[in-house]
Amino acid sequence: MTTTLSRKRVLIIAIVSTVAVVSIIAAGLVYAGVFGNRSSSAKASSSTAANEPSDRFIVSYAENSAAAKVIASAKAYGENVLESLPSEDRQTLDNAAGKFSVKVENVTAHSLSTAGVKLSDKLTVNQVKEFISTLEAANGIESVEPDMHMTAVDNASSEDSNVPDDQYFSKQWDMTSGSYGINATNAWSQSTGKGVTVAVIDTGILSNHPDFEGQLLPGYDFISDPARARDNDGYDADPSDEGDWIKQGDCSSEGGASKDQTSSWHGSHVAGTIAARTNNKNGVAGVAPDAKIVPVRVLGRCGSTSADTIDAVTWASGGKVNGVPDNENPARIINMSIGGTGSCPRFFQKTIDAAVARGSIIVAAAGNDDQDVRNVAPAGCKNVITVGASTKTGARSSFSNYGTGVDISAPGGEIDAAENGILSLADKSTKAPQDPDYAIMMGTSQATPHVSGTVALMLALNPDLKAEEVVTILQNTATPMAECDRKACGAGIVNAAAAVDNVSGKSPGPSTTASASPSASDKESSSPSASPSTSSRRSSSPSTSPSTSSRKSSTPSVPPRRFQ
Repeated sequence: MTTTLSRKRVLIIAIVSTVAVVSIIAAGLVYAGVFGNRSSSAKASSSTAANEPSDRFIVSYAENSAAAKVIASAKAYGENVLESLPSEDRQTLDNAAGKFSVKVENVTAHSLSTAGVKLSDKLTVNQVKEFISTLEAANGIESVEPDMHMTAVDNASSEDSNVPDDQYFSKQWDMTSGSYGINATNAWSQSTGKGVTVAVIDTGILSNHPDFEGQLLPGYDFISDPARARDNDGYDADPSDEGDWIKQGDCSSEGGASKDQTSSWHGSHVAGTIAARTNNKNGVAGVAPDAKIVPVRVLGRCGSTSADTIDAVTWASGGKVNGVPDNENPARIINMSIGGTGSCPRFFQKTIDAAVARGSIIVAAAGNDDQDVRNVAPAGCKNVITVGASTKTGARSSFSNYGTGVDISAPGGEIDAAENGILSLADKSTKAPQDPDYAIMMGTSQATPHVSGTVALMLALNPDLKAEEVVTILQNTATPMAECDRKACGAGIVNAAAAVDNVSGKSPGPSTTASASPSASDKESSSPSASPSTSSRRSSSPSTSPSTSSRKSSTPSVPPRRFQ
C-alpha cells in the first residue's frame, strides 16, 4: 500500500506585492507526533498500514544479514542494488512478487539497513498483506511496510518591546504578544537563535530570496527520482526548489491530480518563518533571525517517497548516507512540515530514534485533516514534538489534527480570510522560480516552524537542553488556548518569550514529574485583533467545521511527555 496523503492544503496564498489572493487546494500532510500518548508500541504492525494498493515497500533487513552488508557497502544510497543482493535475497523478493504475477523492478539502498522495493504493478490490499507476510517470514528480514507517500502538510496595538523594521511585519500577527501570537518580539532581547542550526526537510529552498541572505548553510537534495526532482538527476548537493507544480492527471501512481496545481514554495515559506532575515527594512521577520537553515529537499513533483525521507533525516541529523558528503552542520532541530497518512511505520520510528540519539530535536506538523493525529506519520511517532494549528482568536484551526499526540499548538491561521493566515517567503511564479515574493498560507505546516524557531531561541541560551526538557518547558510556559473544540489540542499556544524566560532563569523551572497548566504570570493576555478585511476571498473549507459546542481549555489536561 502506498500510504497516500490527501493533498488538501486548504490554504489561501496571497502574493503581497501584487495583493492578489488565490485559493489553493493542495497537499494535506502528516507529521510525526512527539511526546504525548503515542501508540503504546514503538513498532506499528505492518498489517495496520496495508489498507491501500501499493507497488512500493520498505524492507528493513537484520543488521548483520548479508543483504544489510550489501546495502551498507552501496556506493551511493538511492541507487538500485538489486543485482548486488545475494542470490537468496533476490530469489526471496522474486518469489514473493511472482505469486501475484508482478516483477521486482528495482531495490534502492537507504540508511539503517533499509531498502526501497519497487514492483512492476500495484498489488491489491489483500495482496499487499500477503506480500508483506511472505517476506517477513524470510530469514534476515526484520520488517516490511508499504512505502509512505510524502507530501507537504499545509495548505490549510502592541506592547512588544522589540518591533523590527521589516516591511511587512505589521501583517505578522503570529509573531507578537497580541492576537494569540507567540510573543517572539519580547523574546528577542534575550535570544535571537545565534549559533543554532535548523534543518528544514521540505520542497527545497529559494536561495536567491533577499530574506534568506546570510541565513543558509549548505544543504542537499534527497529526491532520487529525476522526474520528481525536475533537475535530471538523483541525490545532489543543490537543494534548490525547482517548483512542484503539476497538471491535471499527473501523479497517477498516487491517484492522479484532479486539477492543475501551482508551485507551493512550501519549503521557503516554512524556513522563512523560522529564520528570515530580520531588521533589514525588507519583507518579514523570522522567529529566530540569527539561527541558520540547512535546506534538505525531499518533496518535488508529486511529493516523494518515505525511502528518500529516511536518508534525508539521517543526513540532517549528522548520520552517514552512502555516496553523500557528511553534513558539516548537523541540525539541532529538524523541522518536518511533511508527512503521509497511516500509523507510524517501524522504519520511520527507527529513523527518528537514531536522529534523536545523535542530538537532534524533531518538530513535526500534526496535519490538516481534522482527525486524530495518531492516523498520520511521522506526527504519530514517538520522540517527535507534534504541533497543531491555532487561530488569531486562540482557537484550534478548523482543519488542524488533534488528539493526545499533539504536544503544543502554534499560529497556523484560519481559512476564512487571507489576513488570518501566516505571511512568509515565496515566489511570484506558478511554475519554476522567477521572482522572490511573499505569500500567506494556512496550515499546521505554518504552525510547526513557530515551534522550531522558539526551540532555536531556547538552545541558543542553553545548548545542553535535551529534547524532553525542551518539550516540558514549551508546555509549561504555553499560553492557554481560548477554546479547543476537539478532545485535545496540546498544552496551549507556544509562548516564545515565556519559554526563553524559563531557560534564562527569569521564571521558575517547570515540573518534570507532572503536566502543569501554564502559570498566569508567564503570559500576556491580549484581545484578538480587528475583524478580517472583507476584500479577502474564502478558500475551500475543510470537510468538518468546528463544533458550536466548543469547550474552554484554558487549563488543559496535558499527559506526561516522554522520550523512549
